Amino acid sequence: MQGDEFFGPGNDIKPARLHPEHETSIENWRAAIRRGQIAFLPRATSGNLYWYGFAPTQREQKELLTLLDAWVGPTFSDLPRSRGRLYPKDPFDTALATNDVPPLRFEVLPRGSGAARDEVRQALLVLSKLVWKRPRSEFDAPRTTVEVLDDLGHAIGAQDRRIALACLRELEAFADLDHSNLAFLRLRVHAGLRDVAAIFADQDLEHVLQLRRPLGITRLLQHAVYERYLEAADASGEGASLLEAADRIPTGLRTLTTGGTAGSRPALVVEFVLARLGGAATATLERWAEEAQSISPALTDTLRLLIAPNAEPTQTLPADPSAKPDVTPTDELHRLIEEGEFAAAIIAGLAEPPSTTTAALLLGCIRELEDTRLAGEVAAFVEASGLEAESREDDVVVRADLEWLAHFLTPLRNHGWLGWFDALRSNDVAGMDVDFSVSADWSPLDHATVANCLASLDEESLARLGDHGGAFMAAHSSLFAGSDGAELCERVLAGFAVSEKNTVGIRIQTVALLEYLSASGPEPETLASSLLWTEDILRAGTSAVTASWTVDVLQAATASPQALSLDAKTRLFYSALEVLRPVRSSLSLAEIEGLRLVADELTTALPEDFEIKTLGEDPAAPYRHLEDSVVVLYSLTESAITRAAQVLRRLIPGIDVRTASDHDGSQQLAALSSNADVFVMVAASAKHAATNFIKDHRGGRPVIQVNSRGSSAILRELAEG
Repeated sequence: MQGDEFFGPGNDIKPARLHPEHETSIENWRAAIRRGQIAFLPRATSGNLYWYGFAPTQREQKELLTLLDAWVGPTFSDLPRSRGRLYPKDPFDTALATNDVPPLRFEVLPRGSGAARDEVRQALLVLSKLVWKRPRSEFDAPRTTVEVLDDLGHAIGAQDRRIALACLRELEAFADLDHSNLAFLRLRVHAGLRDVAAIFADQDLEHVLQLRRPLGITRLLQHAVYERYLEAADASGEGASLLEAADRIPTGLRTLTTGGTAGSRPALVVEFVLARLGGAATATLERWAEEAQSISPALTDTLRLLIAPNAEPTQTLPADPSAKPDVTPTDELHRLIEEGEFAAAIIAGLAEPPSTTTAALLLGCIRELEDTRLAGEVAAFVEASGLEAESREDDVVVRADLEWLAHFLTPLRNHGWLGWFDALRSNDVAGMDVDFSVSADWSPLDHATVANCLASLDEESLARLGDHGGAFMAAHSSLFAGSDGAELCERVLAGFAVSEKNTVGIRIQTVALLEYLSASGPEPETLASSLLWTEDILRAGTSAVTASWTVDVLQAATASPQALSLDAKTRLFYSALEVLRPVRSSLSLAEIEGLRLVADELTTALPEDFEIKTLGEDPAAPYRHLEDSVVVLYSLTESAITRAAQVLRRLIPGIDVRTASDHDGSQQLAALSSNADVFVMVAASAKHAATNFIKDHRGGRPVIQVNSRGSSAILRELAEG
């Protein structure tokens, strides 16, 4: 309700009867609402005047509340008390509450004062014009593809599905990426979020399966096929079960084969079973079984038992050698390629004299393999053959393969994470801004190497890490979440602090790092240093629209045992209050309770200006529907669910809320999953095995999935029911 109906029943104001100047301002505000801008509409009833502030998004609504607090405030309104909330017993407000983003309401005070009404109207007119004409903020302005990809990397690293998908939508809307590359990127995001169901449900999966795709895309699809169709059968160790499971793989997915080294058990098992389903030669199956030896000798034994039924019949050589059919080198190349033996085909082709025909075949093979060492030899062979000069413009396949090879052999494409760290140290912009689709294929570094690399960065290099570290964090998140990841977390928080970068990616990654830090049992010195860096991060990142994030950061940072680095925690608490004070009106009652909880733990008090007088309003109202329910909060990182449970218990004394952090199935988790009336799972911090275990024991009852970190996200989902 924001058009003509706003000035219908329940509103004594009729715009047509107003002074022309007032009617024009109302029409301008109506037009702004239709354009998706901030605007205001007045309502008079029973002699009192109310203003309603409309904002197109929840984020802008929070910002608007802060602006109103500054422009109108306690002098002429009830904003400090009502905080813009609609009145639930007023039918007029009840209708407005159904809007996607309900407006903010405040009454003009003192009642009946013409001067107060004129002051408020003029303030809102000026505020409207300033908001409409101001430059677009960092939240609204289109960003470069590099900036969005950096946030996307952080979102994947923090396992924040909501932000990752928002970044993906932004890239789809604004980035200069073609349809195929967007499809590849979307699959990488699904895989990074460990969402196999989303991979198979992706709108472009069929299209991708028909394309010549990067090896990394084929590998992630192989992992998805393994998880959905083969993992359970492979775990049983029974070859017959593995073949039976393989028969259920849809035909369209049976093209997911390569001729290169698998490198992982899922990829190898998929390669083997698809080769067998396709009737591959015994030599091909033997090669996969032999490669399995380095992964698991038992797997090798299982696979070899599956080769015999597919073995080719032994052929007797003709007695007369002259009767043997002639097989040309080109025929042999074609045979190896048809069998998917691309590495063998390249080795055989390189042994032949350079020719354009052989060079074209080797180009196709190396594009399938993406092997850096062999790519260099193929490039030399191609150059010697003269293929590039002789290929016709209309030979699109060869031209595309030549372009691909040139790109694949660029130093940036293959310098890996160690090269990326070198770029940070030397301020090599091109080396730092790696394309996410490139870096996703680099092999992750181990813990010791990452620790050494981070320790080697000076302050300027650390700042560059903060500015460009999204893809790195996506590739190495497991190291930071490990039991020995505290010092790694501290170094990255330092990078965020000295870079002073303020993006959604930095914010969600900060919460994730503090959760990891709390769970790892850090040394006091490491924790104290991390909290000092966090103060700087809060100063750069706190605003009216990020106030709930600031509360999450504070709660995560103080979740470790109370006595640990108490002075640093207390200092962080007061620093957080300092940056929150100008925007405190944007805090929810639950977030105020969270601040009070931290204050109590630190044996201090929440300042009086943060106390909100609600005039009888129930701060626990959004959670009253949980009073008679057993509520279970599940996450692998305990800080957020512990904080959320503490806030719920303070708001609703006696509520039965429990927390669980089991990594895999257990009797306790089974009982909680089966008996809970409301089960909340923080998807950003849950392992696949535990997720399936919980869903299996829910018996079809719903699981509330929280796709972001922090206690605010949990409380928000519970409030929305």
